[in-house]
Amino acid sequence: MKVLLLFPPSWHPSQPYLSLPSLTAFLRQNGVSNVVQRDMNIELLDILLTEKTCREFYQKILDKLKHRDSSGSLSSGAPFDQEKRRALIHAVETIPALVKRVEPAKHTLRSEGFYDLDRYIESVNTINNALDVLSALYYPSSMTAINNDMRYSVYSSQEIFTALDDEEENIFLNLYKDHILASILESSPTIVGISITSTSQIIPGLTLAKLIKGRNKEAHITIGGSVFTKLIENVKKIDGLFSIVDSFIVFEGEHALLDLAEQVDGKRDFKKVRNLIYRDNNSIRINEPFFAEDLNKLPTPDFDDLPLRLYHAPVSVLPVQTSRGCYYRKCAFCNLHLDHRNFRLRRAELLLEDIRKLSQKYQTPYFFFTDESVPVSQLREISQGLLENKQEIKWMGGVRFENALSLDVLRKMYEAGCQKLVFGLESYNQRVLDIMKKGTKVEVVKRILDECLKVGISFHLYLIIGFPTETEKEALETLNFVLTKEYLDLPGFSCLPSLFGMEKDSPITQNPMEYGLRSIMAPRGEDLGLGYFYEVEQGMSSEEAERMYHHVVSQLSEKLCPFPYNYSMADGLLYIAHRKHAL
Repeated sequence: MKVLLLFPPSWHPSQPYLSLPSLTAFLRQNGVSNVVQRDMNIELLDILLTEKTCREFYQKILDKLKHRDSSGSLSSGAPFDQEKRRALIHAVETIPALVKRVEPAKHTLRSEGFYDLDRYIESVNTINNALDVLSALYYPSSMTAINNDMRYSVYSSQEIFTALDDEEENIFLNLYKDHILASILESSPTIVGISITSTSQIIPGLTLAKLIKGRNKEAHITIGGSVFTKLIENVKKIDGLFSIVDSFIVFEGEHALLDLAEQVDGKRDFKKVRNLIYRDNNSIRINEPFFAEDLNKLPTPDFDDLPLRLYHAPVSVLPVQTSRGCYYRKCAFCNLHLDHRNFRLRRAELLLEDIRKLSQKYQTPYFFFTDESVPVSQLREISQGLLENKQEIKWMGGVRFENALSLDVLRKMYEAGCQKLVFGLESYNQRVLDIMKKGTKVEVVKRILDECLKVGISFHLYLIIGFPTETEKEALETLNFVLTKEYLDLPGFSCLPSLFGMEKDSPITQNPMEYGLRSIMAPRGEDLGLGYFYEVEQGMSSEEAERMYHHVVSQLSEKLCPFPYNYSMADGLLYIAHRKHAL
């Protein structure tokens, strides 16, 4: 029995994602010793960002341009053909100047040069510019270090199926064939698990699955991750997905993957595999009730096999979890709580042991708590434990604006190594907060942020622009608040606005009239849709909200440099800690 776990593009290259290390540790703890985990995202980036690959792409782009010009296919009057030709010409003109710069850019981000802001920005821009012009070969598709974009909708199974075989526009198809597929097939995996946790990973992940299945029909390919957990009802109606993969594991995967390994290696009775969606003869079955893990019985995550030296950072920032699920679960716009069946805490002493082991094994003091929101009681206990154990780590994590987050708690957190907190502010208008059901008060928000300033903890604020019924005046009230001079002057302060989108299964979809909505509509043709269109009765229209969003973005861009704090939370943590060490 060999289990191969894969994390596909696109994801941020600063740090590993937690899903595969958690699964790997659990399988190894329970007797499945032959487990290999690979981060395809960072592996592919490392291959692309070399002088050799850039020169190969340059030649391919040149050949394509010459062939299309000689055949006349790119010189026709069709706007798309003209745009494609311009993109290819731009790439041919640009790549030679970038060829010698991509590897030094990677080196800078992996060395002390990372902490020189000018060099950091130059390196990030070099990498993203290089990836952008290389992807001209697959125009109109494009990619950066953190994302990819194709004209195929990831919300339509029909468009996804077309994308999987499109050698002209699917960036990943030939990359996998040329650089990845052989090593996967040579390892002869019994089970291939692919983690898809964001929509940007859907086409890259399924492309990889189809390639593996086409060459090794005996391998059982299973897809896990939060995207398809939100699409359970959709998946069972799309039979074609099961010609690409054998199963989907929804919600949490530790016991499910162990069950699957036992059945693939034994009687193949998939009814016994928890949280599994699979095809049984001509029908698609879902194994319910869904199972939730006991966090106190899970081992410390295992990052072995992952190429930590390849990530774009001079030292590892490792993700850990103090809990799963959201203890609040009431925000009207949010469906993140659906990723887990219920809220559970990991005991503080186990988490402290996780941190001690990981810090020692992987030689890093930097940690990112990936919880939706760490409860204040847990923050207090963790901080006390870190201080008592004299564990000198630097950390950050997501929290809510809770009244219990007092000055004393914040001071203890800072003494225990807390560098930055991530808050979902969303709005600084009380009426909007109330209709969002955020359960927060503006006076508590201001008190907590002011006390963060006092003790030396930086913070990140997420905003939502255009929540139904929000007016322009209310949105500007929020903007003016986050542009407070003391916040702008705080080293490490960051703020990221998003335009409201109505997400599948969020509470607002259950009672649209309560939120001043005239109607909600599923986009036509989206059988894998994760959201809805809507019409408002009051407040900003969709068009007005979009204009306000762009205004907020432009105002923030004028006052805040996006690098590194808005570009990467992990990079920002390293910058804050490095700056304090240098003082």
